[in-house]
Amino acid sequence: MKTELTTTTTAATAAALLLLGGSAFAADHLDSPSVQTDGRLDINDLYAFQSPAEAGNTVLILTVNPLAGIANPTTFNPKGDYELHVDNDGDAAPDVSFRFYFSAPDARGAQRIQVLREDNSLFARGATGETFGTRDGGKAVAGTFDDPFFFDLAGFQDGFAFTGDDFFAGLDVSAIVLEIPSAMLGGPNVAVWGRTTSRGDQFDRMGRPAINTALIPAAKKDAFNASKPGGDAATFGADVSATIEALNGGDSATAAALAGVLLPDVLTFDTSSAAGFLNGRRLADDVIDAELGLLTNGAVTGDGVDANDVPFRATFPYLAPAHGSAPAAE
Repeated sequence: MKTELTTTTTAATAAALLLLGGSAFAADHLDSPSVQTDGRLDINDLYAFQSPAEAGNTVLILTVNPLAGIANPTTFNPKGDYELHVDNDGDAAPDVSFRFYFSAPDARGAQRIQVLREDNSLFARGATGETFGTRDGGKAVAGTFDDPFFFDLAGFQDGFAFTGDDFFAGLDVSAIVLEIPSAMLGGPNVAVWGRTTSRGDQFDRMGRPAINTALIPAAKKDAFNASKPGGDAATFGADVSATIEALNGGDSATAAALAGVLLPDVLTFDTSSAAGFLNGRRLADDVIDAELGLLTNGAVTGDGVDANDVPFRATFPYLAPAHGSAPAAE
């Protein structure tokens, strides 16, 4: 057991050094210089999918804190807030919101949670590591889980020399899971994005995977995270189109068309459909293979990593348990 633990720790540390030491093409992990000041508020991934247990429910998952327990504590920042926003009228502005606030951790590392709606009304109260109910028949949990993202990051950084090695295997994140009746979102066609703030200022935001990490120029990544989705096309459309054109061999027409689909950076979702990405995003969707094919005009079709390193759960909270020593939320 001691040998296994040492090997696992060494591998995790090496992974941390690779991810922290270079530009990462990931979903949203470490996507700009500013988010590296507090990993607890750094968004990794956003998911929106029809509940497999109840077709009338929508599941929203926001993961933060890459390398939780290695680079950062496995807690949420009590001086920040974690938000899920939903637009149901097509203007890329929030109509429905859920804002999660966390207390300072106690001696065991547990934190109290308060969830507010867009009108600041109380939606739920709970504690990390425990499933708790919400108004209107929903449920939520927040805690430490397996990182559900899967990708051969080292192969990407080696000029698309993919080997099928899942860089994110064995790593953990902090996550918020919310399952609610879809009728609450005002759909069926909605757009979802996640946002974190620090002392009232926007810290990070994300809709679709890999928009900031892969398509926004390095000098503008902080500005992207600080901006709102409604201005994406005007502010970043030319940059995104130029990046795609460089990736697809100079096909400017396709690049411009894709930029028009990918911006604003929101995750579009038909709550009445169980289909996955680009309809929302399910945990098992191989989003990087899909995006590599789109962005390169089919020149790169995949990274050889087709599934998560451990199985996802079939029931709430759907994420796999954490690998580390922190108690996994159930």
